[in-house]
Amino acid sequence: MSHNDQGARPWGHRACDLRASARSRKQTFAAAAEAAGYRSAGAVTYLVRRFNREGLAALEIAAGRGRRPTYDAAARARIVATAQRRPDRKVDGTATWSLSTLERTVRREGLPRVGATTIRRVLHDAGSSYQRNADVVSDGDGATQAQGRGGAGGRSANGRKKGAIDLAYRLAEAAGIPLWCQDEAGPYQAIPQAGAGWAPVGEPARLPHEYVRGGTAKLLTLLRPATGEVRAKGVTNATNAVLHPWLRAELTAVLATLAPVTLPEEERPPLARWATWLGHEPRDPLPPLRLLLIWDNLAGHLSWSIVRWLFQQGVMPLYTPISGSWLNLAESIQRIIVRRALEGHHPQSQDELIAWLDDTVAGWNANPTPFVWHGKRYERRQRARQRRLASTHATPVDSQSIAA
Repeated sequence: MSHNDQGARPWGHRACDLRASARSRKQTFAAAAEAAGYRSAGAVTYLVRRFNREGLAALEIAAGRGRRPTYDAAARARIVATAQRRPDRKVDGTATWSLSTLERTVRREGLPRVGATTIRRVLHDAGSSYQRNADVVSDGDGATQAQGRGGAGGRSANGRKKGAIDLAYRLAEAAGIPLWCQDEAGPYQAIPQAGAGWAPVGEPARLPHEYVRGGTAKLLTLLRPATGEVRAKGVTNATNAVLHPWLRAELTAVLATLAPVTLPEEERPPLARWATWLGHEPRDPLPPLRLLLIWDNLAGHLSWSIVRWLFQQGVMPLYTPISGSWLNLAESIQRIIVRRALEGHHPQSQDELIAWLDDTVAGWNANPTPFVWHGKRYERRQRARQRRLASTHATPVDSQSIAA
């Protein structure tokens, strides 16, 4: 795997030759280009200027330049072997390979520059494709056949709630107030789970068509979007008697990692004050605000016992409005965790379900991905909106809505 053609001199040697030829011999750049085998003097001018500006760093091939790396038979065999082995949820963060998880694992195991496009091409060349699994059905004579299995597959009523959550996602961390999201996912059944994965063409993974239900499990989840850290636990049920003690323990551990607040309330940033989120000054004395918690407006979340405990710890709960559960990013990480843990596999019991979920959470935390509010997708939607408005000659100058 080389970045240079056979017989060609390395980039650094050619740059040194150009500098020496153009400076020490007092030749023109055109003559130096001819001596070094370049077509034009412009290329020599660029190289010399870059060398003068960056020094020896200019002798390295810049990122994105030069010949793309090629992968020999051994490297390709390593990619195929990785895709064919069963991933470890705790180490690889998934139970079924996708291109992104394969890319991360292959890079960690010795091919640090390989990309998802290369992996897909290598797997296709090896006779594999990304296919949904199939049920194995008995035909009555003891033989089996594959049966395809398909995948399952307003606005907020309270603008103030939505605006507060949007403000929290964008600015709370910058003001020194950590933001966490909480949600409960499930129930998930201990039955064959539909999914897709890499397998030889025409030979998808088989799952049994007949099975015995092995129970259900749920996933209690806390997510900090700014860092991608997840605190989660698989449980058999998520009643208040289970959720509230777990939430108290996890938030207590999180708060213990935060520095104590020493500034008086009036000297703290506006987003670090209770009044900003309550909409009024606290009616009773409260400790300094230390953390924001976004969660759904379920009846159990409105229980005064848990709400009072949150206030006593300096935690401000922000409730998503009706039909606004998409504002809770904990739901996003739950979909990722559950897909990686269960899709395409057959858990046999509640204990196995919970173990797989917990292992996948551990794998995620080993290499977490932050969740960016108003990220690239939001920016693309805004640009598309501006293009649509521009065609009507009614685009606001500051890209903001104009009050009537």
